[in-house]
Amino acid sequence: MQKKPILLIFKDKKKVTKNQDFWKDKFSKGYVVHDFYLYDNLELTNSKIIELINKKINSENIETLLVEGDHLAINDIVIINSINNKPKKGLFLGDDSEWHQVNLITAAACDFVLTDPLSALKFKELGINSMFCPVEANEEIFKDYQLSKDIDILLFGRKKPDTKKYLDLLDKNKINYLCVSPYMEISNTIDKLAKLINRSKIVINFTKSLNGKKFFNPSTKYKYGYLHKGRVCMAGLSNSLCISEYAPSNDLLFSNGEIPMFKNEHQFLNIINEYLTNNEKLINDTKIFKESCLKYSDKEYIKTLNNFINNTPKRDSNLNIKIPIWYYYITIKQYFRLRSKFDKPKAYIMQFVENFKLPKYLIPINIFLFIRFFPNLLLKIFKKKNYND
Repeated sequence: MQKKPILLIFKDKKKVTKNQDFWKDKFSKGYVVHDFYLYDNLELTNSKIIELINKKINSENIETLLVEGDHLAINDIVIINSINNKPKKGLFLGDDSEWHQVNLITAAACDFVLTDPLSALKFKELGINSMFCPVEANEEIFKDYQLSKDIDILLFGRKKPDTKKYLDLLDKNKINYLCVSPYMEISNTIDKLAKLINRSKIVINFTKSLNGKKFFNPSTKYKYGYLHKGRVCMAGLSNSLCISEYAPSNDLLFSNGEIPMFKNEHQFLNIINEYLTNNEKLINDTKIFKESCLKYSDKEYIKTLNNFINNTPKRDSNLNIKIPIWYYYITIKQYFRLRSKFDKPKAYIMQFVENFKLPKYLIPINIFLFIRFFPNLLLKIFKKKNYND
């Protein structure tokens, strides 16, 4: 079957996590992928950026458009609404737990949303077509390399609030483990990390995460949440067992209890000791867990994504939504902050003028934020001039 063209619009090119590569690789299994990076075009105003996107849509006959959501950065409801309505429009998310209230508004310009398991239900609750989409599930990277299982316990990723107490517990009980980050030589590429995972008997997944301090996020009333993490599938596809801190998303993805979970230090230690002292159980449960993860691999899941997108109708009109002034404030702030940060003086001035096309009650915000970031821009210009001299 001939692959259809799809356009992925990213904010920028991540240098460490490189999530854009995961998304591109995923959709390349079922589409001809084209990409566009907003930060690469900050020398232009928003309307000129939209013109470039529309030109690409027309020249490549794009049928599906996916826009990266979460942190607002010229990827807001105003921009998406202004893009050619010919293709179906989708929003893909990686951090919705903190940005859900923002994403709800942005999603009103889209036909569907791709997000984590729990957030997908939240969007559906408001009549927005949505489904779970794993990010790090490339079976060509995360696979069984047939390496010796010489690492008992592997921990990787950002340190979580309670990581230290669990590491202390492992030390106290003389359990061997390896803890790595993207900034260590042994694990500073995805390929290196994938092989480390494959060498590990057990991968630990901590899900307890800070809810942040975003004023629009009602969850900040609670300091922590238990969130979905990509390392679960990364471990399973690599033929390693994942032992996870409790997260409700695990219940949704592994409804038959294929992933062992703990809620406290006592359960954590008991589960680890059980698997490290019973190799037969470890091998058997790893096999079951791997088979459960395979359905989320890119080459398998692209079929599910394709069916979802094909069967999702285009909206006749946007959802009946009132955009709050705080959302506009964030978007206009980003228009100026980014062009100031990346030293784009001409676009900074021209965007100020272009913003007067927004609702009139936003004029004071436009003027205030223009003045606020203007000194930063002047400082950048001054430093650049001195450096060149």
